[in-house]
Amino acid sequence: MNTYDFDGQVVVVTGAARGIGRRIAERFLQNGASVAVCGRSARDADEIVSEFAQVAGGDASRVMYASCDVSDPQQIDTFFSQVVQRFGAFDVLVNNAGIWEATPVGTVDEATWERNVNVNLKSQFFACQWFADYHRANGGGRAIVNISSVSSVLTGPTTVLYNMCKAGTNSLTKTFAHDLGDLGIRVNAVGPGSIPTDLNAAAYADPAAEQNMRDSLVLGRRGTKDEIASCVLFLASEDASYVTGQVLFADGGWLLQQAPKR
Repeated sequence: MNTYDFDGQVVVVTGAARGIGRRIAERFLQNGASVAVCGRSARDADEIVSEFAQVAGGDASRVMYASCDVSDPQQIDTFFSQVVQRFGAFDVLVNNAGIWEATPVGTVDEATWERNVNVNLKSQFFACQWFADYHRANGGGRAIVNISSVSSVLTGPTTVLYNMCKAGTNSLTKTFAHDLGDLGIRVNAVGPGSIPTDLNAAAYADPAAEQNMRDSLVLGRRGTKDEIASCVLFLASEDASYVTGQVLFADGGWLLQQAPKR
């Protein structure tokens, strides 16, 4: 597992109460950063902070958690302002928060449209914009990493809104990278493939479904949360100091399905 030096840096990870986001936040803590996470978990905030503090060697001073609906720009503003007030800086933004819902073409109503677009795309746009505005006023920043998906370049019979939103993530990543280069801010994205989390556990509860997915992947297995976190930390680190406007797909070869290995 690669290690990086994030000592003294302040990292925000949205949607980090569980799943991939949680592991990303844990890895930043393990590599020295102070980390602010937000989510909409019904669990007690002190309990979440305590769990993250254990990862930070018991140092709760490097951990902050707040409930935040990232689909609301005002709540983003409040949370990010609290981060700066608490830690005095804001170096790295990881836009991880998102939802997935089955949305077959012909069944999408306006409420479903708004819920998916607001959480998956609108949230990333306004978070990036806040980060940019903050650093215009405070001398430049470091990095933004947006979480995209292989769905950004694939199609599926029940995923029209998710596909569309993640394609938008790729576009906003490139656009913000172009516009923020003069501030020293690098903007990239990670596009995970199939990663086991509690959100997709039901879809792969049938061993046949799990095997079908594995058989479609060049590497013959699904990925891990740590493998996605490693990509995020790389793009946020000085090892990627000349990388911006890119989407790094960590998918085990899913995007090669047009020429399956098995």
